[in-house]
Amino acid sequence: MSQENNKTDNYFDLLRERIIKCIDMPDIQKSCTTTLLLIFAAIDSLSFITCSDNEYTNYKSSNKSKFIGFLENDMGGKYSDFKKQIYKLRCSIVHTGINTNVTLSRDDEHLEIIDGQVWINTNQFSEDFKEAMKQIEIDIQKKNGYFKNASNRLKEFNFIDIQKKASPSIGATVFK
Repeated sequence: MSQENNKTDNYFDLLRERIIKCIDMPDIQKSCTTTLLLIFAAIDSLSFITCSDNEYTNYKSSNKSKFIGFLENDMGGKYSDFKKQIYKLRCSIVHTGINTNVTLSRDDEHLEIIDGQVWINTNQFSEDFKEAMKQIEIDIQKKNGYFKNASNRLKEFNFIDIQKKASPSIGATVFK
């Protein structure tokens, strides 16, 4: 296996272990905000390899183009229609922990405007994100469009391989 394939496999393994596995935990799913924080972190990471070369060149100065590009190109449909509201929500939650101007739900409408508010069903968002991630990984495995980006850009990632099971640091929250 080539070093590029190994890094790509490690990268997706880390996303599955640290994001997808957590999103699928029932305790996490109870919190719409926590679910979105994890998805937003994964989108920020994946957009690193799905953005255009031009966006990549500018990525350090602005996450906006990468994040919005991911919603538009990799999730599509209503995500493209609501990209600005979702990006604003991302900034709100990531930087302040406070949701503004969007109603979050686990079982109601999804990406609809109701009474002037955008409604996001976080369970549906999670499923749609996981499908987009799966399609990106398939694209890379088939050496299609994102393969070159992943091969070139993941070279910069320094994955730390720990041979033993690591323990959470003091103060870490462990969900039982």
